[in-house]
Amino acid sequence: MWNYVGRGLVGILLIITSVQDIRWKKIRLWVVILGMVLICICIPFSTTLSVLDRLLGITPGIGVLILSKLTSGKIGMGDGLILGVTGIELGFWGNMELFALALLFAALFSIVLLILRRADRKKAIPFIPFILLAYIVLMVQIK
Repeated sequence: MWNYVGRGLVGILLIITSVQDIRWKKIRLWVVILGMVLICICIPFSTTLSVLDRLLGITPGIGVLILSKLTSGKIGMGDGLILGVTGIELGFWGNMELFALALLFAALFSIVLLILRRADRKKAIPFIPFILLAYIVLMVQIK
């Protein structure tokens, strides 16, 4: 049961931050921290992943945070924070799968925008909605 609670919390967090990312191109840090705390509360009651796997799950988020610093913010820090929190619930490989699928969806969307001439290659698009879409696909696939 706690596995479902944790997955539900991640889903709620992604919905809230997706709306924020689309509307304001920013996410509220307190929302991410609250989501992380609630997910961490579920960890002792969940037996699907080890604590080490959950800690390693944070690494894709850390990598995105480093890329954000190296690119002077061209990649959002919020994206890295969200990937860090999802990694706590999904573990390393689950989070890598989520990240790869989100990158695929973002790339396909960007290609469509370029073909339709709705954007050029410098246009910034919110990434968290693609993480949400990838999360939904992965959750449907699991069932």
